[in-house]
Amino acid sequence: MKYPDQEIHDEIYKIVSQLGYRVFTFLPKEGTKYPFIVIGDTHLLPTATKSFLIGEVALNIHVWSDMTSRKKVSDIIHSLLHSFSKIRRIDERQWSMKLGSDSQIIKDNSTDEQLYHGIISVNFKFIG
Repeated sequence: MKYPDQEIHDEIYKIVSQLGYRVFTFLPKEGTKYPFIVIGDTHLLPTATKSFLIGEVALNIHVWSDMTSRKKVSDIIHSLLHSFSKIRRIDERQWSMKLGSDSQIIKDNSTDEQLYHGIISVNFKFIG
């Protein structure tokens, strides 16, 4: 059985892939076609009980696109959050997305090309 942070990471990766987006676990090499998604940091907040583990996992998911596609970034964020909200069970563990999950879209000029960078901060509760 996987630990909760790896379990939800793998499920998020699977969902993003099934939605048809290119997904990476790190920034891909320069020249990769936009848009793409990067699954970023995870933060595990476990609480042990006598019989099982409960807690939360926070993830950051990054959506990258060129400067011509702000609407595309917004649409991708909405699609991802909608799909993530449907997660209820992974293997033997129960999951629910917290309503406080949020997103933002920023302009990024860290490369020679102007980009839109969508950031989803999503929190999940787990039991089991």
